[in-house]
Amino acid sequence: MKTKAMMSDPDFQKLLALVLNDLAIRRTMLENREQEVNQQLSSLERDAELEQLDDQIQQLQRDYNHYREFCNPNFNFDGQKYYQGPSMGLPKFP
Repeated sequence: MKTKAMMSDPDFQKLLALVLNDLAIRRTMLENREQEVNQQLSSLERDAELEQLDDQIQQLQRDYNHYREFCNPNFNFDGQKYYQGPSMGLPKFP
């Protein structure tokens, strides 16, 4: 297994950016599910699922905050542009 010390700083920052994007997407999906549950289920089912969803959202937020502390504010990485590639008119290897 490789260690963080074997990774370049730009690669580490890119990894952090990807992790943060993933966590933000997961949180949004859970919040959307939370809104659906609030509107659809009976009160006992709703309360149980809302509590579970809230726990998951809080854990994601803790992870997000933890990894955010390692980010270099001067490192500019746009995952959206990076993964669009040549089909979107961008260079083959951004």
